[in-house]
Amino acid sequence: MRQHRQFDRFINRWLTDYATLGKTIYCQPGCSGCCFLAVHATFPEAAAIAGQLSNKQTTQLSTYISRLRQALSAVSDLKNYLKSHRQSVGPCPFLDVKNNCSIYPIRPLSCRALLSTRPADWCTVDFSELDKWDKLAYESSLDRQVVAWPSHFVAATQDFGRKLEDRLIETMQQEKGWALSGNLCAMVWLEQTYQLGQGGTVTTRQVTEILAAEGFDHGFLLRLSARSHAG
Repeated sequence: MRQHRQFDRFINRWLTDYATLGKTIYCQPGCSGCCFLAVHATFPEAAAIAGQLSNKQTTQLSTYISRLRQALSAVSDLKNYLKSHRQSVGPCPFLDVKNNCSIYPIRPLSCRALLSTRPADWCTVDFSELDKWDKLAYESSLDRQVVAWPSHFVAATQDFGRKLEDRLIETMQQEKGWALSGNLCAMVWLEQTYQLGQGGTVTTRQVTEILAAEGFDHGFLLRLSARSHAG
């Protein structure tokens, strides 16, 4: 995908500049802490992944979707949903047995953008459970000129990733009349089940009906946007 190549060039330049300052990014093979988060993506990225999955990956995806449905039925706010995702839904189904990403070359922009300025253990911490002094120590350790405060993840890469996501969404709206974004795995499953991205015949109304039928018309999960007809 062109946007992924463009983003990788941006990240490589950013990492080179960051390293010249004597700074460290702690992401490494097998750390996988961020893979317990609810991964955000655009539908074109999810559709590309859906067409590349093995039978084993598809089975793991189905298991993840079952846990996701159960979690959605019990959440009442975004904070609760994100916490439930980490603790109940579990990690991305595309992790392999060594906790490495099995779809790494086609992983979405949001995964590429998440670069940790702190050791990997911090990526699994529930900050709502830290006491006041631990929070203060953590916050004082962050470089506010680099991170997306109050997280320890790099701001510049996330900002650029969101810009590219917006372009993908705009392109999809122009080509299909609608666009989806949100939970990566939910969209991969939808594409495998309904082939929403095949051709240009699926309407916004049909997508709306599918999301409702599958229980995916949830504000915390997916966002469906239609093409604007304003001139």
